[in-house]
Amino acid sequence: MDKTILVVEVQDYSWGKNYTIKKHANNLEKASEYLIALRTLNTSESTTFELFNRFGQFEVDTIEKVESKKVESGEANDEITF
Repeated sequence: MDKTILVVEVQDYSWGKNYTIKKHANNLEKASEYLIALRTLNTSESTTFELFNRFGQFEVDTIEKVESKKVESGEANDEITF
C-alpha cells in the first residue's frame, strides 16, 4: 500500500487555482515538517501549502509539538499532534 503524502503549493489567482507538488514524504511526521517549513518561509498572500494523500486533501487546522508522557523505558517522546 502506498503511503506517500504530498505537500502541495496552492496558488490562488483571479482566473483559478494552480497546484504544484513541492515535497513528498513516506510518513505524516516528515510531511508535517516540510509543511511547517514551507508555510514559515512563505511570503505570498496568494500562496498556501496543503497536505494530500491518495484519498485527497488532509484537513489539518493546527500542527503542534507536544511532549508525551514517559514511556516504559523512562524516556519521554515528542509527538506531533493534529
